[in-house]
Amino acid sequence: MAELRYPVPWDLVLGLTPHIVHRTHEDLDTFTRTIVARMHPTPRVEGLELLPRDPRFLLVANHYQRKGLWILFPAAVITQAIRARYGPAQVPMRWVVTANWPPVRMGPWRFPSPGDWLLPRVAHALSCYPVAFAGANPTRTGVALARLLKDARTLGRPIGLFPEGVAGSAGRLSPPLPGVERLIAHLARCGWPAVPAAIFERHCLVVRFGAAVTAQTLLEVPDAAAFLMSRIQGGLPRS
Repeated sequence: MAELRYPVPWDLVLGLTPHIVHRTHEDLDTFTRTIVARMHPTPRVEGLELLPRDPRFLLVANHYQRKGLWILFPAAVITQAIRARYGPAQVPMRWVVTANWPPVRMGPWRFPSPGDWLLPRVAHALSCYPVAFAGANPTRTGVALARLLKDARTLGRPIGLFPEGVAGSAGRLSPPLPGVERLIAHLARCGWPAVPAAIFERHCLVVRFGAAVTAQTLLEVPDAAAFLMSRIQGGLPRS
């Protein structure tokens, strides 16, 4: 079967421009619902009943992206699944955006990528946390992480994370980005469990939620990020 292709929703992406300029927020519920409605065939969600009763948890998923399938689509499917489980909200969940762009090279010169400027503004428009774990701006990353951890004390919705970052792609798992394990541990100390979600394709895009991992377990295992990636691996089909 030929790979399914999902056209980039440029009208929605470009529609973020006023929010980027004026530092306002898009309605993430409407934004992601519109994206999912355009996906054909309809994506499938499994294990919704495994999500905890308390929506304060970290959702970790494999970075399932390939040519013709932008990571925005799986993220939108997960966001709408969270909405279905916990009810409507303008921001059904808060995503951690981990994208890193290499510097622009012109002969012997190197310049910061325009993405370094754009990422925080797009993240703000979509109520996300811009955390460039492997980036060259540790100050900005530190500020974003501090805000995330502060919000976690009172946040009433899940936080979503693709531990692999842009290194991850469809069909294979990559090691978690440096720093992800520390973030998971910090959230676990705040009492946040983690829920693994395996993303794959079987005639359509599939998101399969697994059982929650308690905060205590996350603090006891040698490497919480690697442990959760193994749980994601366990949710993927064997062939």
